[in-house]
Amino acid sequence: MRKIYFALLLISGITLTSCDNKTAALEFEKNAMYEVYPALIDSVWVNALEKFAPPPPPQIKDTPEYRIKRKKEYKKQFNQDLAEFKKKNFKIDLVFLDKAIPKENRKELQEHFKDAVLSENDILDTLEYKFNRKKLDAYSAFHLKYVPGIPRGNDRIFYNECCYSIRGIFILSRIQFDSEKKYGVLTAGIDCGGMCGYGYRIYIKKVKNKWVVDKIEDAWIA
Repeated sequence: MRKIYFALLLISGITLTSCDNKTAALEFEKNAMYEVYPALIDSVWVNALEKFAPPPPPQIKDTPEYRIKRKKEYKKQFNQDLAEFKKKNFKIDLVFLDKAIPKENRKELQEHFKDAVLSENDILDTLEYKFNRKKLDAYSAFHLKYVPGIPRGNDRIFYNECCYSIRGIFILSRIQFDSEKKYGVLTAGIDCGGMCGYGYRIYIKKVKNKWVVDKIEDAWIA
């Protein structure tokens, strides 16, 4: 009987330790997300608006070189607009999914950060977690409208009811870290209706004990 009692105590202790570790890991991830969020959302906003660059006028041939030139011009203009909005405290409206969703990016993390150390235990948690709205709203350059899910079926009329700076819903994934918690990767998707969506992969790293955006790249388009 005593052996069973001690065995139960041991199992209970292991379970509590495991729960504590998961809680600590989640808090670490959340803090990284809230720290990198201002730079992340600035960059994604600029990149996403490039998708709306209009076609050239009839007298100009639409070539890859022309598109590259136009994208550069639009990116420059969007950065200027964003800086002006911040200066005048003019908030940009965005629709935001109110939770971070799991998305596996282990391979991409290793390919981008060549010195990243990953072990078999570095498996992304499959749970979603709700954002702390006060943390995101603290960055006042954007005004976020939160939604609990992606509109489906007849609910897609949602996309035509109002005009936002970006027509669609921002969706952020959970962060995938390396073993040493020096590097991370997450995705930002924009769902803009039936057969309309695109996303970016965001690489982050720790520099002088602060999380910064290292690179943003196109990840998918629908």
